[in-house]
Amino acid sequence: MRVVLVEDHHLVRKGLRLLLEETGHQVVAEFARAEEALATPWEADLVLLDLNLPGMGGLEALPPLAQRAKVLVVSMHDEPAYVARAFALGAKGYLPKHALDQDLLEAMDRLARGLRYLHPSLTEALLEGQAEPGPEALSEREREVVALLAQGYTLSQVAHRLGISVKTASTYKERALNKLGLEDTPQLVRWAREHGLA
Repeated sequence: MRVVLVEDHHLVRKGLRLLLEETGHQVVAEFARAEEALATPWEADLVLLDLNLPGMGGLEALPPLAQRAKVLVVSMHDEPAYVARAFALGAKGYLPKHALDQDLLEAMDRLARGLRYLHPSLTEALLEGQAEPGPEALSEREREVVALLAQGYTLSQVAHRLGISVKTASTYKERALNKLGLEDTPQLVRWAREHGLA
């Protein structure tokens, strides 16, 4: 298969490239940022996509990448909300970073045959997580940020009240969105009110 790597850690990219080339696959391009992958012309059969990327996150980049090639997510996140969201946005497979070499090769083989792949360690968690995640899915600080947003505070007001930078407050908000599988602040506010955080 012709493969594109979208992964911000150089050592991880190098390891993936070595494994793929040793097993007869071709790495046609590699990128540390999703924006670069989307702006660059390439032709491939498969994209190996990390979700934690600087700038545009992997979930945001997934739909446009999925229009160009099959996408196999390779992520440290094994929470059901991440997995479900990735498949909803167009991923064909999901592999945790603790997986073995042969797991990656098996996933690629399944995708090459037109099938989807979910690592066995994630299957049970995903089934258990079909219900919408509750407030316990968030850290204490994430809950504080979400609660204040739901009460009508702006991000800068939230940051001031909690004694953190606006950038840090924004990071907590983005983490909450990702954990809950939500897309934007209005959805987050609605979720918070439905779960008694406002």
